[in-house]
Amino acid sequence: MNSLVPAPLGVLVRVWPKLSETFILEEVLGLERKGVGLRLYALDAPTDAIAHDAVARVRSPLQRVAAAVATREMVARHARLAAAGPIGYLGALATALRRGRAGWRDFVRAGWLAAQLRDDGVRHLHVHFISAPADIAQLAAHIAGIPFSISAHAKDIYLSRPLDLRRKLQAARFTVTCTEANRATLAAIAPQAPVRLMYHGIDREVFHPSRRTGAPAQEAPLIVAVGRLRAKKGLDTLIDACRLLHERGERVRCEIVGYGEEHDALARHIASAGLADHVRLAGKLPRDQVLECYARAAVFVQPSRIAADGDRDGIPNVLLEAMAMGLPVVASRVSGIPELVQDGVNGLLVEPDAAPALANAISQLLRQPQQAAAFGERARATVAGAFDNDVNLGTLVGLLATSHVCGAQCALVGG
Repeated sequence: MNSLVPAPLGVLVRVWPKLSETFILEEVLGLERKGVGLRLYALDAPTDAIAHDAVARVRSPLQRVAAAVATREMVARHARLAAAGPIGYLGALATALRRGRAGWRDFVRAGWLAAQLRDDGVRHLHVHFISAPADIAQLAAHIAGIPFSISAHAKDIYLSRPLDLRRKLQAARFTVTCTEANRATLAAIAPQAPVRLMYHGIDREVFHPSRRTGAPAQEAPLIVAVGRLRAKKGLDTLIDACRLLHERGERVRCEIVGYGEEHDALARHIASAGLADHVRLAGKLPRDQVLECYARAAVFVQPSRIAADGDRDGIPNVLLEAMAMGLPVVASRVSGIPELVQDGVNGLLVEPDAAPALANAISQLLRQPQQAAAFGERARATVAGAFDNDVNLGTLVGLLATSHVCGAQCALVGG
């Protein structure tokens, strides 16, 4: 590789593209805008039939990591790596075998990836999610003789064993995570590991108050929620709150955008509450249609909870999007959400699983439009001040430059 050409940064994800992982899409687009050369690697093929239109703007090449099967190419790649760096290869193999069968499968895939990283001239690998993807990244980096780093998010932290988290945190050059609550959790598990807070950011020009149209005057005010249909999202609590509002005689409609394993249970909940004409499961939508939902909404609701298995949100990107649009928001006092929503300042916070409190907060915003508008303006200002994508990515670029990964290129774009 020409020494005058900066080495690309490798970025490993589980799936690319993925409809619900707009934070990764925004990061890739932001790094490209900053001039950082990227190579994208995905462990699995996409499962969504649709994709956000912004995916088409990504210029970086993508490679799918081969499955853990003994093909001729897989064997050839491993043989080449073992011959070129036997110490690193055997060290990674020993690390993998201590994890049993899962470790062996990861090692096979990591060898394929390590060979590809060398062929692509990648000198640093950055992986999203500290769960299974980071296991493969740790092995691939060890085999390839390069450093790796981690972006840790939510489920991947709270559903992982502390021992596994510690191993990867200590092996990584650095770890970034998207809430202070996450950072404190990881720092307690591995006090000596470098863990930095890096909030997700969004494109404030895409999510802009000028897009808001409001609902037609003859229609009831629209409540919107967006997210995977999972227990941790607390959407059953939102349905209960809508039932309470209707029982009080308040005219409201609700659209819940998203998909997931809770779909049928939520549909039954809507029917049993007698809300079939008022609460709609909108399903899986691309970003332009999600923007239309924000545009028509009167209130955005994020009724998150900590699920029975410990899973929880960090700071949902959809909450950032709604606030950037100038929407008044009601959210649960869970995990990293209070780092974004200040109760009574730029939105309202309620306790999780508290349908009466959620209904009261929604009603307050609908009945007090001037307060709701003031919250929306402050919400937009909060996102602009602390959750700008290009600004926050400076943290990642600076860490890469400090660790001498992309040298002058990162120093230049991070400045």
